Amino acid sequence: MYLLGYIPAQNRVYLADKEVRIYGYSLSLNLIKYQLAILRGNTDTAAEILPSIPKEQRNKVARFLEARGKEHGSDYDGHTIYIAISYYLNLQELALQVTTDPDHKFDLSLQLDDLDAALEITRTRPDAEAETKWKAVGDRALAMWRFDLARECFERAGDLSALMLLLLAIGDRAGLAKLAGQAEEKGQNNLAFTSRLQLGDTEACVNLLVKTERAPEAALFARTYAPSLVPKAVVAWSAELTSKDCKKFATTAMSPTENLENVWGVGDWFLVFVVVFFVAFFMFLA
Repeated sequence: MYLLGYIPAQNRVYLADKEVRIYGYSLSLNLIKYQLAILRGNTDTAAEILPSIPKEQRNKVARFLEARGKEHGSDYDGHTIYIAISYYLNLQELALQVTTDPDHKFDLSLQLDDLDAALEITRTRPDAEAETKWKAVGDRALAMWRFDLARECFERAGDLSALMLLLLAIGDRAGLAKLAGQAEEKGQNNLAFTSRLQLGDTEACVNLLVKTERAPEAALFARTYAPSLVPKAVVAWSAELTSKDCKKFATTAMSPTENLENVWGVGDWFLVFVVVFFVAFFMFLA
């Protein structure tokens, strides 16, 4: 390729190949001047050049400013780190003012901890696209101790796990109870169980385990935390075993001390004895 020339009025550079075919490429001279001014640290001159740059190239300028800020910040040593941070923030703020891309503007707002600007952008997005943005703003708001904003963001994003941790941290029992109901409606039973356990609502925990066909866990849980609910859990457990054609085990679950021999015959007990004997024997040899 051979360079033919540059036409400033068209902002295009022209080249030709060996077969004399001409190619034209867009090249904004003002954009190059702007980037050169930024590289030299002359922001005043860059600000004078910016209005002459076409709007369709503003996003390219913003990306350049963001990248330059990161590169420039990494060039400093520990003695001048504050200068590096200041320069980085200045370029990030300038990129935020220049860019016209909402997604880029959202990312820059989070980097600058401008949560109000990020929140304004998120609220203008469709619900299907805004979920990840709500989560991002919520995480950043939590890091900045803005609990009310974090709660709103997690609720809008449907991030029940993060919301549960936040409610536990601030001790909101009413919010935690509401969260447990929402989690159960969405089928997030583990989250619903954990929330109700934190509230000390053992009866709701047993009911949830029975409802989700986890009657054995319900019986063991009730035996430990709510003895008065053991009969209810055992009845559910027995009914579950009966539905699976395990009537002997169902009877044993209802009355284990009286019906244990119906489940285990003499041959079964002998087999268990032999296995235990050999295990103990080999452990002794080892």
